[in-house]
Amino acid sequence: MAVNVHRNTRLILAVWLWLSAAVAPGTAAAFEIHGTVINGTTGAPVGPIDIRVVDPRHGMATEEEIKSRADGAFVVENLKENMSIYLLQVDYGGVTYTEMVRPEGRGHIDLQINVYDTTPDWDQVRVTIPHLMMRRTADTLSVDRMFTVFNNTDPPRTITGDNADFKLYLPEDRLKVTSMFVTSLGVPISVHPHPTDTPGVYTISYPFKPGETRVGTSFDLAYPETRYTYKEPLLYDIDDLVILAEDTTMTITSSTLSLGDKEKLRGFDAYHVASLDQGTVLEFTVSGGLPGGALPRDRGQQTRSSGPRVVILESPVMNASVIIITGFVLLLVLVTVFAAKSPGEAAPADTILATRRDGLLDQMAKLDDLFETGTVSDQLYRLKRGELMDALAKVIFQIDRTERTKTPSKTKKKGASNAR
Repeated sequence: MAVNVHRNTRLILAVWLWLSAAVAPGTAAAFEIHGTVINGTTGAPVGPIDIRVVDPRHGMATEEEIKSRADGAFVVENLKENMSIYLLQVDYGGVTYTEMVRPEGRGHIDLQINVYDTTPDWDQVRVTIPHLMMRRTADTLSVDRMFTVFNNTDPPRTITGDNADFKLYLPEDRLKVTSMFVTSLGVPISVHPHPTDTPGVYTISYPFKPGETRVGTSFDLAYPETRYTYKEPLLYDIDDLVILAEDTTMTITSSTLSLGDKEKLRGFDAYHVASLDQGTVLEFTVSGGLPGGALPRDRGQQTRSSGPRVVILESPVMNASVIIITGFVLLLVLVTVFAAKSPGEAAPADTILATRRDGLLDQMAKLDDLFETGTVSDQLYRLKRGELMDALAKVIFQIDRTERTKTPSKTKKKGASNAR
């Protein structure tokens, strides 16, 4: 497998950092969290209320369970200062609220956990589609669509409850849905659509907290004659829409939309569309495109895979509050190679390690794609990429050790042969 020089430099650095950390002596100092639970809707403190301190690095182990006082204040003591991350969980009004804490060598940290009253009302919500990507793979047109939901309720409330589900449209002539997710803590978590009585219209049950939440869908359409007219009835007022073509040989035209001038956005051909009203039919025609997708762009040296570029975390747990935390942990440990059994345990050790190495490199490439499209926050991107680099360094170390252990055996065998 070919690896570019820049990547080799990063891998060498990652191995060096991991080996340095592995041999460095040290003890875990105590770390404390001083916090308050506040109702972000009313401004009043919340207490007493249960608070869970979760360690996402060790199977979502609950480090401690405490209660806030009547004034909402709480203190968590005797945590490990050398931990990279803790999660604090509070259940309120049927919704789980999570705050991420990074000790980073500090003795203590001050934290405010905001919880909110709920509402089923979407009147103060703004929706955009910042990412509607078209890409060709052989005779298939793959569509990646991202909604950004801005919960601007005032006072702030979490949108959930009866008749509060997010609605989206899926073309009835689709071949398959390849992914559907909602971002939480900047991480894409798999969700499942529920059909409605209206053909093509589905709902997603998820608590939309104040601020920004992203909903992503990917699906495939038949593209045998390299031409497809895309039609989508808009279920919300759309303030902004960006249609993206993965390669320059693909054209997008419309007789009903004012697409504006084509421009470059993150290396793609982009068409901006002004605000569209609910009930408008979004209609445009896609034609052309390279059979295997776009050629590598300037920002990276790797050729894109033909499969979905979004890393989705599957969870069997349907409760949204549990999905948030479980999904976050799964992303952190998804490619930690020593945490799970390999399905090919009967294969030689060097083959297993090489497969793991290649998988980690692929995960890093996909994470880069998520970051470039704005799906993953900068903080989470850096954290996750560090986790991947750390796991990769361990694999490379194991590969090197395996190769070195083979050398004496081969030498001995050669010597024995000469003796005969």
